[in-house]
Amino acid sequence: MSPAGLTPAKRAAITAIGFAGVLGAAWTIVAVLTSEHTSPKWLVLALMLTIGGSFTATGMYAWARRPDSWFGLQLSLVGLTTFLTALSASDDDLLFTLGVLVGSLSSAVMIHALLGFPTGRLRSRGERAYVGAVYALCTVGPLALLLVTAPAPDLPRNVLLVEENARLGDVIDAILRGGSLAAAIGAVALLVLRWQRATIPERRLLAPVLWSGVATTGALALSLAGQMLDLPGRLLNVFDFIGLFLFGSIPLAFVTGIVRQNLSRGHSVGRLVSRLGAAQAGRGAASLRDALAIALHDRSLSIAYWMPAGTGGEGRYVDAAGQPVALPRPGSGRSFTEVEREGRKVAAIVHDGSLDEEPELVQAAGAAAALALENERLDAELRVQIAEVRASRARLLDVVTRERRRIERDLHDGAQQRLVALALTLGIAEQQVGADPEQAKALIREARDEARLALEELRELARGIHPAILTDRGLRPALEALASRAPLPVALADVPEERLPPPVEGAAYFVVAEALANVAKYAEASHAEVIVQRLNGHAVVEVRDDGVGGADPASGSGLRGLEDRLSALDGRLAVFSPSGRGTTIRAEIPCAS
Repeated sequence: MSPAGLTPAKRAAITAIGFAGVLGAAWTIVAVLTSEHTSPKWLVLALMLTIGGSFTATGMYAWARRPDSWFGLQLSLVGLTTFLTALSASDDDLLFTLGVLVGSLSSAVMIHALLGFPTGRLRSRGERAYVGAVYALCTVGPLALLLVTAPAPDLPRNVLLVEENARLGDVIDAILRGGSLAAAIGAVALLVLRWQRATIPERRLLAPVLWSGVATTGALALSLAGQMLDLPGRLLNVFDFIGLFLFGSIPLAFVTGIVRQNLSRGHSVGRLVSRLGAAQAGRGAASLRDALAIALHDRSLSIAYWMPAGTGGEGRYVDAAGQPVALPRPGSGRSFTEVEREGRKVAAIVHDGSLDEEPELVQAAGAAAALALENERLDAELRVQIAEVRASRARLLDVVTRERRRIERDLHDGAQQRLVALALTLGIAEQQVGADPEQAKALIREARDEARLALEELRELARGIHPAILTDRGLRPALEALASRAPLPVALADVPEERLPPPVEGAAYFVVAEALANVAKYAEASHAEVIVQRLNGHAVVEVRDDGVGGADPASGSGLRGLEDRLSALDGRLAVFSPSGRGTTIRAEIPCAS
């Protein structure tokens, strides 16, 4: 993110840090050059200005570059606390004491920043406990030592001294040295463990800063160990100089990492472009994925293709085979970058979470591969459509099979039983014609009633398959008959008088029939409205109710069957059902003009 993307609050904070850095540098110059107990002044001044200034400036740049990361702020705080250390160069008793008190704070902030890189956030309870212990060691420890220890006679007075106790001071000093050594070794161990657990993309990002931090904390550990072992002062000075040099190299390592990222970005995108030609020649999604994985140095990379709403359902992501995929959630260690082309969503590159720290690289790779991703997306969309057609065909076959079985069952339980009874009655009547004509006539009348009932049942059965009124008189009379049988008031509006193609009329009729059945069963509505219009070569059917809403189109087989019926005619079905605001079912069916 560019500085232009900063919030006003963070922009003001960065400005304040810059102002504080200038004041800190000015104070350091004055304090060191006027000090009567600091030597050699120019070396101390050069080290403090270099370390404090580089950390502060680099931190400001890092925070402006990644406003959502706290690492830049932490780097700046390392620089500002380094300037605070210059207070110990003052000849004023209070300022000198304050400088000694905060002298180790910059090391604690540095360790915090190293363990939190690149987001500035610690990842585990163990890391948080360790960093808390380091802060306590670097603040409570010096305070305890100042309470019982007097400085050398040529130094300013310790204003925090309560009562001098050399023996207790030696114990506290030994604890501080041992704790500092343990903290330095712990930092090295945690940083190395972080490297071992990192993915390849994470290692590319971590390498410059992490190994610079390992070297710095390692040098600090050597210096502390040397002091505890009472090594010669000249050797300890060498350790201290190396430690300060490495400490000051951390901002340089960060900047070097950014420069390397920028150079690598151009190289990676260039290689990606050259590989895309080979991937397209192979016409394989795997080849495209491999090209992106190599460019982004992420073997785990995958691609999800965007299927817009209307392609087999609501808009969603699918894999190359057309199967739905879920994008990674925050905190999962995985992330994704969406790719657009001409303002349209094309795909999402699913990658290692560490690549969020290199958004320019991922976005550049996505832009370079956008055309190839669009082609693969179209292939995936075709697979989705083919799979949906196959599934629809299977559902239609299942519906036909179930409908056939229902008709067989209804015929067996209804008309067939009546016809069997009719045949038996006529047989008995035939036997009674000569012996008892009146009984025969009664049986014939009974047979006639059975025939009439069988005929009514057959007509009712036929009406469920395809209403005769729809075939004979058209859609409007059929819908009027349907509305008259509904258990709630149904208003018909704008139903055209002219006939539509039979398949269209049939589809429209069954949309209304299913919708009204659902209204009666679930909607708790007081009335419904049916609208049928011809718009732009389509028959548009809408059924609205004033019920409770909240209908789930995926929960019932009736609407799914309608979707399949409409899909066979290249039609579409949509359901709008906000909770508490009723339901509208809308079908669009292409028809001849």
